[in-house]
Amino acid sequence: MARSGLVKLCCTSALLLLCCFLLPGALAEERFYEFIVQETLVKRLCKSQKIVTVNGQFPGPTIEVYSGDTLAIKAVNLAQYNVTLHWHGLRQLRNGWADGPEFVTQCPISPGGSYTYRFTTQGQEGTLWWHAHSSWLRATVHGALVIHPRRGLPTLSPSHKWRPPSS
Repeated sequence: MARSGLVKLCCTSALLLLCCFLLPGALAEERFYEFIVQETLVKRLCKSQKIVTVNGQFPGPTIEVYSGDTLAIKAVNLAQYNVTLHWHGLRQLRNGWADGPEFVTQCPISPGGSYTYRFTTQGQEGTLWWHAHSSWLRATVHGALVIHPRRGLPTLSPSHKWRPPSS
């Protein structure tokens, strides 16, 4: 009888431990974004000019994810200049070759080319930013990267209800 209780306790403990390791991964998602780097005609201070933007937006799109989510960002370069993207403040574990200045840590995305950046936002939260890491393009090719706390964890502002973008 005592042995049966010990076996139940061990099985229950093992199941609970397994759930603790698998649950965070089960809650994480992969978020896909497509960044079209292109020239866009903008009007500022009564003057029209072409600038390089992402998806025709200035500043570029805001990325919102939960900590633990995997990001896949396909960058398509339709501009006439080489471009690389840098995820400012984000820890790049095991993929530092895809984050930084062109010809230093990564090859640039040539005009007409594309590259998919893929990384996990594990153990980080807060507001960061992304920007071009190629010459003067960082002046117009940039945007926010917001990493919310993992699902299920309390936040500092419980009244704010953030919803992930629809797929």
